[in-house]
Amino acid sequence: MRLLILMSLCCGAWAENAQSPATPATFDRPGYESPLPVLLEVGTYHHGVSNGQGYWRGADAAIWLRHNPRFTPVFLFNSQTRPGIRQQNIGFFSFANWTKNFYTTQGFSVTPERRGFSIFPQQRYDLKGFYKVPFNRQLILSAGYSHFSFQSPVKGHIYNGGFIFYRPRTIIEGNYFLNRNQPFDKIGHAASLAVQRGQEGRYWIGTVVGGGKEVYSYIATTPLEVNLNSVSMQIFLRKWITRHYGYYVSFDHQTRFTAYSRTGATARMFFEF
Repeated sequence: MRLLILMSLCCGAWAENAQSPATPATFDRPGYESPLPVLLEVGTYHHGVSNGQGYWRGADAAIWLRHNPRFTPVFLFNSQTRPGIRQQNIGFFSFANWTKNFYTTQGFSVTPERRGFSIFPQQRYDLKGFYKVPFNRQLILSAGYSHFSFQSPVKGHIYNGGFIFYRPRTIIEGNYFLNRNQPFDKIGHAASLAVQRGQEGRYWIGTVVGGGKEVYSYIATTPLEVNLNSVSMQIFLRKWITRHYGYYVSFDHQTRFTAYSRTGATARMFFEF
Protein backbone atom coordinates (compact mmCIF):
# COMPACT_ATOMS: atom_id res chain seq x y z
CA MET A 1 0.00 0.00 0.00
CA ARG A 2 1.32 3.42 -0.97
CA LEU A 3 0.56 5.92 1.78
CA LEU A 4 1.06 9.67 1.76
CA ILE A 5 0.04 11.80 4.71
CA LEU A 6 -0.78 15.47 4.36
CA MET A 7 -0.16 17.18 7.71
CA SER A 8 -1.20 20.67 8.72
CA LEU A 9 1.83 22.99 8.54
CA CYS A 10 0.38 25.68 10.76
CA CYS A 11 1.52 24.14 14.04
CA GLY A 12 5.15 24.13 12.96
CA ALA A 13 5.09 27.85 12.42
CA TRP A 14 3.77 28.80 15.87
CA ALA A 15 7.04 28.37 17.72
CA GLU A 16 9.14 30.16 15.11
CA ASN A 17 7.13 33.34 15.34
CA ALA A 18 8.37 34.14 18.85
CA GLN A 19 11.89 32.76 19.05
CA SER A 20 13.82 35.70 17.64
CA PRO A 21 11.73 38.88 17.73
CA ALA A 22 14.49 41.34 16.83
CA THR A 23 14.23 41.25 13.06
CA PRO A 24 15.89 44.01 11.01
CA ALA A 25 12.60 45.90 11.02
CA THR A 26 12.64 46.33 14.82
CA PHE A 27 16.11 47.69 15.43
CA ASP A 28 14.94 51.28 15.09
CA ARG A 29 12.98 50.94 18.35
CA PRO A 30 14.26 52.20 21.72
CA GLY A 31 16.13 49.50 23.62
CA TYR A 32 17.36 47.64 20.55
CA GLU A 33 21.04 47.54 19.66
CA SER A 34 22.25 47.29 16.09
CA PRO A 35 23.00 43.62 15.40
CA LEU A 36 26.45 42.19 14.78
CA PRO A 37 26.90 41.18 11.13
CA VAL A 38 26.67 37.37 11.51
CA LEU A 39 24.41 35.21 13.68
CA LEU A 40 24.99 31.43 13.81
CA GLU A 41 22.56 29.11 15.61
CA VAL A 42 22.97 25.35 16.12
CA GLY A 43 20.75 23.11 18.19
CA THR A 44 18.86 19.91 18.81
CA TYR A 45 15.31 18.92 19.74
CA HIS A 46 13.74 15.81 21.24
CA HIS A 47 10.09 14.74 21.55
CA GLY A 48 8.26 11.82 23.12
CA VAL A 49 5.09 10.95 21.20
CA SER A 50 2.22 8.82 22.49
CA ASN A 51 0.01 6.25 20.78
CA GLY A 52 2.90 4.18 19.43
CA GLN A 53 4.49 7.06 17.48
CA GLY A 54 7.82 6.63 19.30
CA TYR A 55 10.66 9.07 19.88
CA TRP A 56 11.33 11.97 17.50
CA ARG A 57 14.66 13.80 17.52
CA GLY A 58 16.48 16.20 15.27
CA ALA A 59 19.15 18.82 14.75
CA ASP A 60 18.95 22.22 13.09
CA ALA A 61 21.19 25.13 12.17
CA ALA A 62 20.79 28.64 10.77
CA ILE A 63 23.17 31.37 9.67
CA TRP A 64 21.99 34.99 9.41
CA LEU A 65 23.97 37.50 7.35
CA ARG A 66 23.06 40.95 8.68
CA HIS A 67 25.62 43.17 6.96
CA ASN A 68 22.98 45.10 5.01
CA PRO A 69 20.16 46.68 7.09
CA ARG A 70 17.82 46.57 4.09
CA PHE A 71 18.20 42.87 3.29
CA THR A 72 19.01 39.94 5.60
CA PRO A 73 19.44 36.44 4.12
CA VAL A 74 19.12 33.37 6.36
CA PHE A 75 20.26 29.85 5.40
CA LEU A 76 18.55 26.95 7.22
CA PHE A 77 19.16 23.23 7.74
CA ASN A 78 17.00 20.68 9.58
CA SER A 79 17.42 16.92 10.03
CA GLN A 80 14.76 14.85 11.80
CA THR A 81 14.63 11.17 12.78
CA ARG A 82 11.49 9.20 13.61
CA PRO A 83 11.10 5.43 13.95
CA GLY A 84 11.98 3.99 10.55
CA ILE A 85 12.68 7.30 8.80
CA ARG A 86 15.29 10.06 8.70
CA GLN A 87 15.01 13.11 6.46
CA GLN A 88 16.81 16.40 5.84
CA ASN A 89 15.46 19.76 4.75
CA ILE A 90 17.33 22.86 3.55
CA GLY A 91 15.90 26.31 3.17
CA PHE A 92 16.48 29.99 2.46
CA PHE A 93 14.70 32.84 4.26
CA SER A 94 15.15 36.61 4.12
CA PHE A 95 13.96 39.96 5.50
CA ALA A 96 13.64 42.90 3.11
CA ASN A 97 13.00 46.47 4.36
CA TRP A 98 11.35 48.35 1.50
CA THR A 99 10.31 51.57 3.25
CA LYS A 100 10.29 52.98 6.77
CA ASN A 101 6.89 51.38 7.41
CA PHE A 102 6.86 48.27 5.20
CA TYR A 103 8.96 45.12 5.10
CA THR A 104 8.57 41.55 3.86
CA THR A 105 9.81 38.08 4.65
CA GLN A 106 10.19 35.50 1.90
CA GLY A 107 11.71 32.08 1.58
CA PHE A 108 11.63 28.54 0.25
CA SER A 109 12.72 25.08 1.34
CA VAL A 110 13.35 21.78 -0.42
CA THR A 111 13.53 18.14 0.70
CA PRO A 112 14.96 15.18 -1.26
CA GLU A 113 12.17 13.14 -2.83
CA ARG A 114 11.36 9.75 -1.28
CA ARG A 115 8.68 7.11 -1.68
CA GLY A 116 6.05 6.72 1.01
CA PHE A 117 5.81 8.91 4.09
CA SER A 118 7.69 12.23 4.07
CA ILE A 119 8.34 14.32 7.19
CA PHE A 120 8.92 17.60 5.33
CA PRO A 121 7.28 18.97 2.17
CA GLN A 122 9.31 18.37 -0.97
CA GLN A 123 8.92 22.07 -1.75
CA ARG A 124 7.59 25.03 0.19
CA TYR A 125 7.41 28.76 -0.68
CA ASP A 126 6.51 31.59 1.71
CA LEU A 127 5.85 35.32 1.36
CA LYS A 128 4.60 37.69 4.09
CA GLY A 129 4.23 41.45 4.27
CA PHE A 130 4.36 43.66 7.40
CA TYR A 131 3.02 47.23 7.65
CA LYS A 132 3.82 49.54 10.59
CA VAL A 133 0.77 51.64 11.39
CA PRO A 134 2.19 55.19 11.11
CA PHE A 135 0.58 57.03 14.06
CA ASN A 136 2.96 55.46 16.61
CA ARG A 137 4.55 52.52 14.73
CA GLN A 138 3.93 50.25 17.74
CA LEU A 139 1.36 48.19 15.84
CA ILE A 140 2.34 46.08 12.82
CA LEU A 141 -0.26 44.38 10.61
CA SER A 142 0.73 41.36 8.54
CA ALA A 143 -0.58 39.10 5.78
CA GLY A 144 1.06 36.17 4.06
CA TYR A 145 0.80 33.18 1.73
CA SER A 146 2.55 29.80 1.62
CA HIS A 147 2.49 26.95 -0.88
CA PHE A 148 3.70 23.44 -0.07
CA SER A 149 3.78 20.15 -1.95
CA PHE A 150 4.47 16.51 -1.14
CA GLN A 151 4.26 13.73 -3.73
CA SER A 152 1.49 14.37 -6.25
CA PRO A 153 -1.40 15.00 -5.68
CA VAL A 154 -0.68 16.08 -2.08
CA LYS A 155 -0.21 19.86 -1.87
CA GLY A 156 -1.78 22.91 -0.30
CA HIS A 157 -1.97 26.63 0.33
CA ILE A 158 -1.76 28.53 3.62
CA TYR A 159 -3.22 32.04 3.92
CA ASN A 160 -2.46 33.96 7.11
CA GLY A 161 -3.00 37.32 8.74
CA GLY A 162 -1.98 38.80 12.03
CA PHE A 163 -0.49 41.58 14.10
CA ILE A 164 2.55 42.45 16.24
CA PHE A 165 2.17 44.97 19.05
CA TYR A 166 5.19 46.56 20.76
CA ARG A 167 5.26 47.90 24.29
CA PRO A 168 8.38 48.77 26.32
CA ARG A 169 10.23 45.44 26.67
CA THR A 170 7.11 43.50 25.62
CA ILE A 171 5.96 42.07 22.29
CA ILE A 172 2.53 40.54 21.62
CA GLU A 173 1.93 38.67 18.37
CA GLY A 174 -1.22 37.00 17.02
CA ASN A 175 -1.74 35.01 13.82
CA TYR A 176 -4.59 33.24 12.04
CA PHE A 177 -3.99 30.54 9.41
CA LEU A 178 -6.34 29.11 6.80
CA ASN A 179 -5.19 25.91 5.06
CA ARG A 180 -6.58 24.72 1.72
CA ASN A 181 -5.30 21.17 1.30
CA GLN A 182 -5.29 18.93 -1.76
CA PRO A 183 -6.48 16.44 -2.78
CA PHE A 184 -10.23 16.97 -2.38
CA ASP A 185 -9.91 20.66 -1.40
CA LYS A 186 -10.02 20.19 2.39
CA ILE A 187 -10.12 23.33 4.57
CA GLY A 188 -8.38 23.59 7.95
CA HIS A 189 -7.59 26.54 10.21
CA ALA A 190 -5.49 27.49 13.23
CA ALA A 191 -4.61 30.49 15.41
CA SER A 192 -1.75 31.37 17.74
CA LEU A 193 -0.91 34.02 20.33
CA ALA A 194 2.63 34.77 21.56
CA VAL A 195 3.69 37.04 24.42
CA GLN A 196 7.33 37.74 25.22
CA ARG A 197 9.24 40.14 27.44
CA GLY A 198 12.87 41.22 27.52
CA GLN A 199 15.40 43.14 25.49
CA GLU A 200 17.59 42.24 22.54
CA GLY A 201 21.15 41.60 23.69
CA ARG A 202 20.00 40.55 27.19
CA TYR A 203 17.15 38.03 27.24
CA TRP A 204 13.70 37.15 25.91
CA ILE A 205 11.25 34.99 27.82
CA GLY A 206 7.78 34.13 26.67
CA THR A 207 5.03 31.70 25.77
CA VAL A 208 3.14 30.66 22.64
CA VAL A 209 -0.32 29.06 22.67
CA GLY A 210 -2.25 27.84 19.68
CA GLY A 211 -5.01 25.60 18.44
CA GLY A 212 -6.97 24.69 15.37
CA LYS A 213 -8.64 22.07 13.19
CA GLU A 214 -6.59 19.86 10.86
CA VAL A 215 -8.35 18.50 7.79
CA TYR A 216 -6.45 16.41 5.25
CA SER A 217 -6.63 13.08 3.41
CA TYR A 218 -4.83 9.78 3.50
CA ILE A 219 -4.09 8.68 -0.04
CA ALA A 220 -4.13 4.90 0.00
CA THR A 221 -6.14 2.16 -1.69
CA THR A 222 -9.21 4.04 -0.51
CA PRO A 223 -8.94 7.79 0.34
CA LEU A 224 -9.71 8.58 3.97
CA GLU A 225 -10.48 12.02 5.39
CA VAL A 226 -8.88 12.98 8.71
CA ASN A 227 -10.57 15.74 10.69
CA LEU A 228 -9.20 16.47 14.16
CA ASN A 229 -8.61 19.30 16.62
CA SER A 230 -5.24 20.18 18.12
CA VAL A 231 -3.85 22.51 20.78
CA SER A 232 -0.26 23.40 21.65
CA MET A 233 1.70 25.42 24.20
CA GLN A 234 5.36 26.43 24.41
CA ILE A 235 7.50 28.35 26.89
CA PHE A 236 10.93 29.62 25.88
CA LEU A 237 13.97 31.56 27.06
CA ARG A 238 16.59 33.21 24.86
CA LYS A 239 19.53 34.42 26.97
CA TRP A 240 22.72 36.27 26.05
CA ILE A 241 25.72 35.20 28.16
CA THR A 242 27.93 37.86 26.55
CA ARG A 243 27.46 40.20 23.62
CA HIS A 244 28.75 37.44 21.33
CA TYR A 245 27.03 34.23 22.40
CA GLY A 246 24.14 32.78 24.37
CA TYR A 247 21.58 30.00 24.46
CA TYR A 248 17.95 29.26 23.68
CA VAL A 249 15.78 26.64 25.43
CA SER A 250 12.11 25.79 25.05
CA PHE A 251 9.62 23.24 26.32
CA ASP A 252 6.46 22.45 24.41
CA HIS A 253 3.43 20.19 24.38
CA GLN A 254 0.95 19.46 21.62
CA THR A 255 -2.23 17.38 21.75
CA ARG A 256 -3.82 16.18 18.53
CA PHE A 257 -7.09 14.82 19.88
CA THR A 258 -7.87 11.21 18.86
CA ALA A 259 -4.36 10.96 17.34
CA TYR A 260 -1.46 11.52 19.77
CA SER A 261 0.18 13.93 22.20
CA ARG A 262 3.77 15.17 21.88
CA THR A 263 5.99 16.61 24.61
CA GLY A 264 9.49 17.84 23.98
CA ALA A 265 12.36 20.23 24.48
CA THR A 266 14.69 22.27 22.25
CA ALA A 267 18.17 23.59 23.06
CA ARG A 268 20.35 25.84 20.91
CA MET A 269 23.56 27.84 21.17
CA PHE A 270 23.89 31.06 19.18
CA PHE A 271 26.97 33.10 18.28
CA GLU A 272 27.11 36.68 17.02
CA PHE A 273 30.25 38.10 15.44
